[in-house]
Amino acid sequence: MKRLLSILLSAALLAGCADLRLLPGGPSPAPSAAPEATEAPARVLAVWDEGGALSQALALYAGEQGVQVEQAADAASAALAVSAVQPAADSALDLSQQGELVQGMAGALTGGQEGCFGLPLAGSTYGYLADRARLTALLGAEFDPADLQKASASEWQDFTGALDGWLAKPAETAVTLNGKEYTLPAEKPAELAATEAVFTVAADDRFTGPVLAPVLGTCYKTAEEAAAGGRTDAELTGALNSLWTLLTNEAGSLAGAGENGAAPDRAGAREAFAGGKALFYRASASEAALTGLAAEDTVVVPLKFTFDDTDLHGGFSLEELSQPVVSSGGWVCIPAGADESQRTEACAFLLWLYASETGRQLMGGSETPEGLPDLSAALSAETLEAIDAAGDELAALTQFTTAGRRAFTGAVLAALP
Repeated sequence: MKRLLSILLSAALLAGCADLRLLPGGPSPAPSAAPEATEAPARVLAVWDEGGALSQALALYAGEQGVQVEQAADAASAALAVSAVQPAADSALDLSQQGELVQGMAGALTGGQEGCFGLPLAGSTYGYLADRARLTALLGAEFDPADLQKASASEWQDFTGALDGWLAKPAETAVTLNGKEYTLPAEKPAELAATEAVFTVAADDRFTGPVLAPVLGTCYKTAEEAAAGGRTDAELTGALNSLWTLLTNEAGSLAGAGENGAAPDRAGAREAFAGGKALFYRASASEAALTGLAAEDTVVVPLKFTFDDTDLHGGFSLEELSQPVVSSGGWVCIPAGADESQRTEACAFLLWLYASETGRQLMGGSETPEGLPDLSAALSAETLEAIDAAGDELAALTQFTTAGRRAFTGAVLAALP
């Protein structure tokens, strides 16, 4: 399938987007005379994507292809729409009827099934992203990424605490990861010359979304169960105390933080990570491409929580909770009401997303990685906003006290079903 998609993209690039006949029909007649030189109209792609599943891909596509991406007022008026469920035949165009290139791509992705009204967006792992080369420079040539990924929560806390002190004053320091001893070097290696903090995380990601998945996983097995609720405050409190520990651990050494500990926006977090200011970036693994890091150079470390057996109440096991979170991408389609020019732009984007190496690395394909599902996916917007507000109160604290922890966990408990 990958070979077929590469061939499709090559054909598209050779043809040139402006001349691609993505819609059904015969070849355009050759002009009788050379047309007068005119300025090409701006290319615009109107998108309806409330959940932001395509936000990273669209940003990269706009920069690479010179396309202006606009937010549509609703799905019906968009050239491209994203939904959590597979689109119905009466709400979306059949992609298998949108020209040979798109037809071939749709067939390759769906196994040649008849009628294709939407394409799946693959899930992406979420955790701490790190550059393998920087970690090797820090921990030595014998560094094994699996030791960092499998390190216990206590080992992780000791390691990140030692790293924070080492950044302030480098000195040989022994650390243990997955039971194996490593030594932080006596001096900063050149690869870490710009590193000033252990973590960076965008404000939009700091308190909600996938970071809640392991917490909810102590009590629930599916997002729907988590949305329905039913667990007592006592059953959830232990896991929320672990969430407090994770968040305050990040806050203690955060690159790009503004006044009152405010985290940067996504652009600022990406910049901090790409520029080497932070060693770990909490984000989706697909963001690595936006920071200039290739997939093979990226290490994804699961979020580390201090759970124990007393926190488990019918959810996942401790081993399962130590896996990266996997967020579902949903489905992307061309709404049935899209006009010809909208269809052309939407098809061009879909070809880039699923057939180009950049697009496939970032978001394309239909394979879902293994890991813990995003159990926050079915929580209401009101619940997530309330939890985010509780997180803002946490960020404003100058000291992380027991009273602050109780206030934070109490606010989250009040917001959860």
